[in-house]
Amino acid sequence: MELKISIFGKTSDGEDVLLYNFLNEYIDVEILSYGGIIKSLKVPDRYGIFENVVLGYESFREYENDLCHHACITGRVAGRTKDAVLEINEKKYPLSKNNGKNNLHGGENTIHNRNWRACGEVVDNEGILTLETFSPHLEEGFPGNVEFKVIYRIQKNKLVIEYVGYPDRETYLNLTNHAYFNLSGNAKEKILFQEVLINGIGYGKVDNETLPVSVEKEDLFVKMSKYSKLNDIVKSKHSQVEIVGGGIDHPFILSKLDNYDVSLKDEKSGRVLFVKSDQPVAVIYTGNFLEEKYNGICFEMQDYPDIQNFMPTKIKIYNKSKPYQQNTEFLFDIL
Repeated sequence: MELKISIFGKTSDGEDVLLYNFLNEYIDVEILSYGGIIKSLKVPDRYGIFENVVLGYESFREYENDLCHHACITGRVAGRTKDAVLEINEKKYPLSKNNGKNNLHGGENTIHNRNWRACGEVVDNEGILTLETFSPHLEEGFPGNVEFKVIYRIQKNKLVIEYVGYPDRETYLNLTNHAYFNLSGNAKEKILFQEVLINGIGYGKVDNETLPVSVEKEDLFVKMSKYSKLNDIVKSKHSQVEIVGGGIDHPFILSKLDNYDVSLKDEKSGRVLFVKSDQPVAVIYTGNFLEEKYNGICFEMQDYPDIQNFMPTKIKIYNKSKPYQQNTEFLFDIL
């Protein structure tokens, strides 16, 4: 495992943004100190050719102006919070509104677009990048001072992400990573002829604001535990496909009965991705509103979105004695 550290750019405040490049025979990944962004992730195809399978930008200024959350740590609360109100123990906290009347991914100015404290190292042939930042009480309206730590681990052909949040009072947290994957390599083709497999038991039916309103186990527009070609899904006339702009933008409730939760494969390149998490949900988004539509697909492994309205009995409140923890891994292989 090799580690190279360089300066990728400077923030508007003049801070150096560091780029950590971890490289072994299976994977070549670049991660920024800014937002914990996975700038690139190169893995081989069936012929051994390494290409980038994560969407991103060439310059830091593009990341600083990005509105699509490319491959960043996303939160404090991933997804949409209805009416931008978070309720903790019968106290209502008004949140910032950055998606119509709702809060999306924690707001406009939060952990995804700041420079984190970073430390990269190689230990026993494992690449480790530790990122830390502080989110003050009522930042974007969310309660609690929270110390966040996110650790990226590169282990052979696997990228593991560990999330921890230490609040000083009762609050709710739900982090994820918002990487857009495209297994064709260097985004030279759309994701439409790649295939997705979800080991789930149903999905969250969404309304016109893409808020989940009910759990659907029938009338599925995606096969469960079988590969579905994305082109077949986006071209279907299913109402849930049309309501989100022609594709997927839904939470899938995971069965947890298999060795992995979600898989994406590309027959042409031979690349396959397996995703496993300790979270109950995979929010899957097919880039329906990207500038280049269907250029990537997100697997946002997380808690139930808009949990206080969608699944109120399952909400977890975190505090000094109960920190937030989450683990997700991305394993790359060849068909």
